[in-house]
Amino acid sequence: MKTIFTKSLILLTLIAALVNCGNDKSDTKLKTNIVKEASKTSSKKKKKDDKTKKKTIVKVEAMIDGKNVIFNDIDPKNNSVVVLLDDGIQLKYTDINNQVVMVHLFDSGIYKTTPITFSQQVSALTPEEQMTSKIKRSLVEFVIPSKPQRIGDRAMFYKGNVVLEEFTDEKIVVNFKGEGFPTGSNNAKDKLFPMEGTIVVENYNIYDGRM
Repeated sequence: MKTIFTKSLILLTLIAALVNCGNDKSDTKLKTNIVKEASKTSSKKKKKDDKTKKKTIVKVEAMIDGKNVIFNDIDPKNNSVVVLLDDGIQLKYTDINNQVVMVHLFDSGIYKTTPITFSQQVSALTPEEQMTSKIKRSLVEFVIPSKPQRIGDRAMFYKGNVVLEEFTDEKIVVNFKGEGFPTGSNNAKDKLFPMEGTIVVENYNIYDGRM
């Protein structure tokens, strides 16, 4: 009797082991399939992102302190986008020669209509005023590196008008005319120089930070 019972117990144990082994293989196969599918999905998404990423074109025609600004092709290492905020837009692009153009425009009606004229410049406002969303204000800044580079290579628009002439999904056009100063140098705002030009950004990518 004991022998029959022992044999039955061993048989049941073997059957349970075989069932578990089969389940383990099924689980392993399932996990492998999930990993493969996830890898395929990730690969497809990457290809889709690569296809949807636009090649931005930036054109600059400007005169800063009597010198023409020639902006070249955008540096491919800089992944620049136009940032959309609740009450403003921001853009910054670097070309292959490390020249930089940066524009920040703030106005509660910036998405409603163009053209919009900005006569208040961020560089001329107090820190408290710069942080006030109710004030219509703008910032235009260029970095034109010299050899060797100097602190005064950075020029910021100080007074005059900045006009957002066009703002669509495909194109941004900004005009500015007035005076700027070399930031970082001593008594910089006593060294104003003429600063005017046009910035055109086409086929741009965006980061939408609006609430």
